[in-house]
Amino acid sequence: MGDENRETRHLASFPTEPLPPLRATTPLNEDLPWVIEFRVVGTASTIQVQVNEAMTIGRNDPQRNIFPDVDLSPHDAQMKGVSRQHAVVLAKENRISIKDLGSVNGTRLNGRMLIANQEYRLRHGDELDIGELKLQVRFAVVPTITTAPAPGPDLNHAQIPVVGKGQHVLIVEDDEDVGKVFSIALEHAGFRVTTTTSVVTALGLVTHELPDAIILDLLLPDMSGLDLLRYVRKEYADRHVPMIVVSGATGGFQMNQARDIGADLCLGKPVSVEDLVRAVSSLVAEPAKAVGA
Repeated sequence: MGDENRETRHLASFPTEPLPPLRATTPLNEDLPWVIEFRVVGTASTIQVQVNEAMTIGRNDPQRNIFPDVDLSPHDAQMKGVSRQHAVVLAKENRISIKDLGSVNGTRLNGRMLIANQEYRLRHGDELDIGELKLQVRFAVVPTITTAPAPGPDLNHAQIPVVGKGQHVLIVEDDEDVGKVFSIALEHAGFRVTTTTSVVTALGLVTHELPDAIILDLLLPDMSGLDLLRYVRKEYADRHVPMIVVSGATGGFQMNQARDIGADLCLGKPVSVEDLVRAVSSLVAEPAKAVGA
């Protein structure tokens, strides 16, 4: 039977019962880290990194043995006034902050000059001026905090509700950090996960073993995620495979195309771990109690 009458569902209208709340997790959680994008304004370049406790932003200087975690050297950093150790991004107390390290040309957050060595909250959509280099800040993956942290030794480990029964989920995401976090979260939730960074590889995997659900980005290095979506809907019209688009292109033309072709859910970045698990479980699994509940 065709899927011409199938309705594309949005995240706000899940047909399932609410999942048990996730245990509190933090940006320092080794299993489920935050992933941040720094988009270099005026270029097509994006620097995407997993958040650790303290990440320096600056430019490489091998002669002085200085290698910042976020290296802006390829973006004409020296000519644009970026210091070798310009600023630091900090993850602590369930928040992301930035601190200027006394740089020569200063750091601005949404146009406001930062006082050196003071911490300022960093949020999705903020704009940073590192010297004269502009960066847009986007959180690609965020570990959602749904409950107040409880005392005890388990604070550094997220407890994901087990909602899967070994169903196979294929993740098609060109950023390896994002794909890794997606994979870890879904494996904790009881799913069997395969990840790939290209549409061509995904097509081969689908042909070899049709997964129970597919999570895909739209902007992939070899082909558009729309091509994979279109192929699955055409070749497997008699077997509905839930397909979830996770992309930063929310509300755009490509997202509308994805819905028209047959995406079941369209989630924008940043996407929380909780929303990702909820999206997959709403389509392929029955809610279950969290481990230890």
